[in-house]
Amino acid sequence: MLRAALAMAFLARRALSLSATAPKKVVTLGRGKSKLFRKGNPLIFAGAVSSTAGNPQRGDVVDVVDGANQNVGWGTYNPDSMYRVRLLGRGGAAETNEARVGAAVKALLGAAASRRRALDLPRADTDVFRFVNSEGDGLSGLTVDAFGDVLVCQISAVWLESRRAVVEAALLEAYEDLTGISDAKVLWRRAEARLRQDGWDGEADELASGDRFAAKEGGLAYEVDVFGQKTGFYCDQRDNRAFLGPLCAGKSVLDLYCYSGGFALNAAKHGAAEARGVDSSATAVDLARRNAAANGLDACAFEEADVSAWLKASDARYDVVVCDPPKLAPSAKTLPRATRKYQKINALALGAVKRGGLLLTCTCSSAMTTSGNFLGVVHDAALDAGRQVTVLRTSGAAADHPIHPAFAEGAYLTAVLLHVH
Repeated sequence: MLRAALAMAFLARRALSLSATAPKKVVTLGRGKSKLFRKGNPLIFAGAVSSTAGNPQRGDVVDVVDGANQNVGWGTYNPDSMYRVRLLGRGGAAETNEARVGAAVKALLGAAASRRRALDLPRADTDVFRFVNSEGDGLSGLTVDAFGDVLVCQISAVWLESRRAVVEAALLEAYEDLTGISDAKVLWRRAEARLRQDGWDGEADELASGDRFAAKEGGLAYEVDVFGQKTGFYCDQRDNRAFLGPLCAGKSVLDLYCYSGGFALNAAKHGAAEARGVDSSATAVDLARRNAAANGLDACAFEEADVSAWLKASDARYDVVVCDPPKLAPSAKTLPRATRKYQKINALALGAVKRGGLLLTCTCSSAMTTSGNFLGVVHDAALDAGRQVTVLRTSGAAADHPIHPAFAEGAYLTAVLLHVH
């Protein structure tokens, strides 16, 4: 609370000293370009900008207006990014300054906490969840996953780099209001590839190794490697794990690209006869084994191997197969090549399913999900594998990954449950 108040007071004093002489910074949109942003899309591309005034520099706060000089919103400016403006608010204001950013961040984090409270997060059996979901919570470029008393912040936008102190103070205040935890620890991670696309030219982080924390989901205990993949845990698959687990009772289960073992552990928890996980990362496999041991799940076994090579070499068949590969299409430009990869790996995965069994196949690539073609790719894979499939369920990320209806690109995860025959 005190840190937040001090940070806000400093920004207010700084803003007052600058506002008297600083020219107003304004971005004007081209003709016909404002409708999308009035509806709530937070990312203004370079092609939508007609002109700028006040000489805005990278990270500056700007007002955004249409060609008739009518206010559209305000946000942070970046001439080095394809996203010229990341909107933080709607409507005009008397001043454009840093205090405005601090107030908006605080309000948006409070709203994010309210959404998680409505979802009963955290709760007695689950203290790992997505606390801030970037554009879905109005804070473009900021992702925060909560692990009990640890908050892992992944940033992919330059505007956040110089404002970490303000964001952290507001974040801790909102998290304490939600959970009652007053001594949470904040860890910052850069999504470096995306930051460099945003014009960032700093030095890469030196990530710690072996820095792990305890977390729980659905009554299962996990060790979370916060410097591992993503923020250390796939919170987005929580609802899919919960749905699939009870269907695995008495079944043989194969968890491909298993990472820390989430699907395999849930299957074993619900009485799977066998739950085997495969991942190419030795660190991930070690983590999965430790998680299985911590929960006393003897039905679990994990192997370090390239998934495609492992499937080609194995003639084993399973009642339930999960195929959750890493992001294969990081952009629309890479989608054609990724489509071929998805088709090949799904054909192999389908070959590992017993007749009458289930395949849960996933893509975490926004480009693939928003293309609407993932189901078509899976169908082509079934034809390649000589299998017939029926779609039982299509789902996305867990409910703590909100999406703004004006920003469909926020939907990145697609999970399709198939009956294979």
